[in-house]
This record gives sequence, structure tokens and C-alpha cells, in this order.
Amino acid sequence: MNEPAPINITINGRPVQARARQTVYEAAAAAGIHIPVLCHHPQLKPEGACRICLVEIEKQRSLQPSCTFPVAEGMVVRTDTPAIIASRKASLQMIFSERTHYCMFCPASGTGETTDCELQQLGYEHGLDCWTYAPNYKKQWPVDASREFFVMDHGRCILCRRCIRACEDIAANHTLGLNQRGARTMISADDDVPFGESSCVSCGTCLQVCPTGALHDRQSVYLGHESQIKRTPATCVGCAVGCGIHAITRDNHLLRVEGDWDAPNGGLLCSAGRFEVVEPKPARILQPLVRRDGQLVETSWDDALALIGTRFSEAHLVAGVASPRLTSESLAAFECFFHDVLESSEIALLSGEVPPLDLGLMASLRDVANADCIAVIGGNPLQNQKVLGHLVRRALDNEARLIIVNDETTGIDDWAELQLELEDISFRAASPFERLKTTYHLRVSGVFELEKAIVSAQRPVLLYGSGLSSSVYAALRTLPAQARFLPLVKGANAVGAARLGIEPRPVRGDALYVLLGDDLSDGQPLPQSEFTVVHAAVRSVWTDAADVVLPSPTWAEQRGHVVNLEGRRLPVVPLLQAPASVPYHRQTFVKLAERMGQTLSPEALVHLAGPE
Repeated sequence: MNEPAPINITINGRPVQARARQTVYEAAAAAGIHIPVLCHHPQLKPEGACRICLVEIEKQRSLQPSCTFPVAEGMVVRTDTPAIIASRKASLQMIFSERTHYCMFCPASGTGETTDCELQQLGYEHGLDCWTYAPNYKKQWPVDASREFFVMDHGRCILCRRCIRACEDIAANHTLGLNQRGARTMISADDDVPFGESSCVSCGTCLQVCPTGALHDRQSVYLGHESQIKRTPATCVGCAVGCGIHAITRDNHLLRVEGDWDAPNGGLLCSAGRFEVVEPKPARILQPLVRRDGQLVETSWDDALALIGTRFSEAHLVAGVASPRLTSESLAAFECFFHDVLESSEIALLSGEVPPLDLGLMASLRDVANADCIAVIGGNPLQNQKVLGHLVRRALDNEARLIIVNDETTGIDDWAELQLELEDISFRAASPFERLKTTYHLRVSGVFELEKAIVSAQRPVLLYGSGLSSSVYAALRTLPAQARFLPLVKGANAVGAARLGIEPRPVRGDALYVLLGDDLSDGQPLPQSEFTVVHAAVRSVWTDAADVVLPSPTWAEQRGHVVNLEGRRLPVVPLLQAPASVPYHRQTFVKLAERMGQTLSPEALVHLAGPE
């Protein structure tokens, strides 16, 4: 299709070419012309509530909000007349007077060069140095600290409604709204319950769009302004969605995580990817540990590797399990060490499931949000791939149809127009690894119903899990050509591991190597062995039971790549500098191979992980 012809407008006497459907504010911003805004955010639908962005437009009788006013051919705009400046100052004075805004104690407050508060910045910009209308400091505005990860201070709220729109438009969770009227109006959750008791899922999207210090997270509050921190684009390794993030660090400390607005996840994160990764962890392992007289004691790297080399050489068979949160480079080194040095094929993932990837054309995250029909087959995205689950809810808000094919309830069942039940025909066994061999079947009549629902859609997306019967996968391969498929992979880099031939399965051996990062056990048992090495970043029940413990980088200290559920190879960059005593995994395997009289090439190990 041909691009619409540009629209010629004039802003402050300067000719500007705008695009069709742009607002005056968007056209001005694209041309580098500053118009101050407060309630506006580029990721949200404009609302025009704050009246800060008012401009003069010829042939309009009054000032107009530039964030909502569409451009038109020949339009003439002024953004900085005395009347406009006076109007903006009056609006700012009214906003400052509505709540306490005691800036000296606000975490967002700073000087004109350091402030993170958009309201305070506008005050500096417009020369406000006193209250025209003094706030009522006798009125006590509540502070809601009932959420686990962040706090709401109503005394700093300006009712811009960004948080409400983010909850609706981005997270599609619909928790937030307005309560009461006039000067008593406040942001509320559900039926005006404490935020911690509401339907809030702690995705933190509202926190990221808040222009003042009204919303602030507990971990990074008062730890530095934007001008004092380092912002690094990175990839979340919390699950297989592989969300784009910005890691906020200072002095080699991870302060917080924010969503990357330009990434396919559109800035949306879940509580695990935004908050839990910053929460305090168990004690860090910084030196190798060996078991002596029943106790783990510190030792040197040389002694630890020598002991491992000796015991592995004496073992009849060495087995290995690895975390699915590791990079492909670490997993490739793990595999190469086992195949080339130990001559063992007993390697597996500790957890993680990858359904067949050859059902049809692969969908993207954006395809999910824009789908007109979504089928969820044998999975629960709101539980295991949470951002993907909220993209499904966003599609439902845009009147997409939903089909659920499952053997259990999900968080989106209430929106389904068709629900089909899977039959559990799983193989039963005592081993936790053998219990992975589950099989779920959909009868032929159900397959016909599913196909009938899909065939009428123009942009159908099917989200499918692992463990379906071969006949179900075969039926999905025959669906209409417009269908797009997205596997509900469990495990951040389970797809990358599968490309290396590493999958969850039972392993056997009289010695065991467990390759982890900062994973915690979550009650999952390890295979039994006579000699166990655990390569981990933090203490856990696994390390406490090991014979040798080697220090590992955390997720924020890794370098390499992971492959997400879309099949995209995503970069993992070190956000923090690891302690000097903690090398990369592949460096450890190279040294351990040398101890055992073998040679591993570091360059070859990186090459095995896949092309750039």
C-alpha cells in the first residue's frame, strides 16, 4: 500500500511535514520542537487531562491540547506565546496546590539537572519559586504500602491517570481506577481495597510510567537519580518469553529493572522479571568449597579442580544436569566437556519443556497482541509465560475470540467462547524425571470443533504446550495456512538447549555435575550419585548436599545468548562485574579439561553455541 502523502503544517513559523494521523504534539516532537507534557506518555493513548501541552492553533477559538489534536493540511500552530506560558503556569500552580508535594522527602526530587519528577522539572522550567495557592498541609493523604514490591503515596499523585491507562492498555489487567470526586479523588484498586489485596499482579507497568514520586519501588528508592545510574539494554532470563529490559545499575549493584518500550514485549514485564530478580538472595558463593569431615570448607580453585578431575577419572560414568536459565555458550561448553573429555552422553536439563517446533509458521509476540482468534492448547501462559498471558488479555480487550483446550483451569477461562477438554493418558512412574513423560489427548470430535473455530479467523494464533499426543500435533499441522503457532516453552533457554540436544530426561551415573547459576531448588530433587559437584552462585539445599561446590556467575553476570519461544536468539550481556574469583562457566570447563589431560578451545566452545 502507498504511504499517505505528508501533511504540511507550520509550527512557530517553521514549516513542518507531519504524517497522517499524527497529533500536533507528535509532529512537533518529531521535528525537535519542545512542547511540555505531563499526563502524556508515548506508550499510552493520549488523554489531554493535565492541560500542560496547550497550544494556539489558527481558527480555533481557544487553546487546544496538542497531545490529542490531530494535524491537518495548512495548520498553523504556536507553542510559546505569552498566553500559552501563562496558561501552563496556572495549570502547574493548580496541580502543585492539590496535594502536599513536599519535595524535600520525595525520592524523585532533585535539582533542575537531576530531578526525576516531571512535575518538578516543569516547575523549574517555568520559573515557579513559590505557591500561588498553598497546599492544605493539614489534610493527610494516605500511603498504601500493602504491595510487596512498591508503594503508592497519594500525597504525590497528580491524577494524570497514566497508571490507570497503563494497567488497561499495556498490562490489560484493569485493576486501577478513580475513587470519589473533586478534590477527594484518588487512584483506587478494584472496589477501593488496599492494593496488596486487589487483583494487581505486580507487573510494575504503572510504576514505570508514573511521572512523580507517587509510585516508587522499595529496593531502589533513594539510591540514585537517572543522572547517577547506568542503564543497560538486556534480556530477561526469567522465562522463555525473553523480554527486553533495561537494567538500572550503580556502583556494580543492580538497583532495579524496567521494561524496554522498544522491545517486542512493549515494556511489559511480570513481577518475576521486574522485581524478584532484584530481591535479596541467599548467601553468595565466592570460593570453591569441598566436603571434609562432613563439612563444606573453602579451598582453592586448583585443589577443587584437582579433586573433581581425580574423582571423575575414577568414576565409571559421569552424569550432568544443567539449568535452563544458562546461556547457550555455557550449555555448549557443558556439552562439549561431557562428550569430548568425559566421553559421556548422560547430560540433561534440570527442567524445561519444548513442544515440537515444526507445526507451522511461527507467531511473534506482536502477532499475539494483534490476533483476532487465540487458541491455548495444553498450557497456562498466565502462570508460566506471564507477559505472553497478558498479551493474550490485551487481544481479548480488542475483541479477539478465545479457545481453551486444556485439562486444567487457567486464568483466562472466563473469556473463552469455546472450551475443550484434554484427556490425561500419561505414563506414570516414581522418578521425577520420568514423570515428565505426560501425554494429553484431544478426541477427533474436539479437533473438528477447534478447526471450525480457527478457519473463520483472519489472524489466528495457537499457543500450545508440550506433552500433547502425536495425533493432536498432527492435527494442528493441518490447520489453515493463516494459522500461526507459538510454543509454550518452559525454561528461559530451553529452546537453545534443545538445539544443542540437551533436554530434560533421566540421567544415571556414579558421579554427577550440576551446572547452575543463581537457581534455587524449589523442592526439586537431584539425581542420586556417589560424588556430586554443584556449580552455583548462591547457597541452596543442592549446594549443602554437594561434595564440591564451584562459584558460578549470576544471571546478571553472564555473557552469551538465549533462544526464546519465538526462536529469536537474544543477547545476554553482563550487567554487573563478577567477583574476581568467579570465572565464566566455559573458562572453568577449559581448566577442568586441562586437569584431566584434555584440551578444549574457548573459541570453539563459543562457536558451538550458534551463529551470531
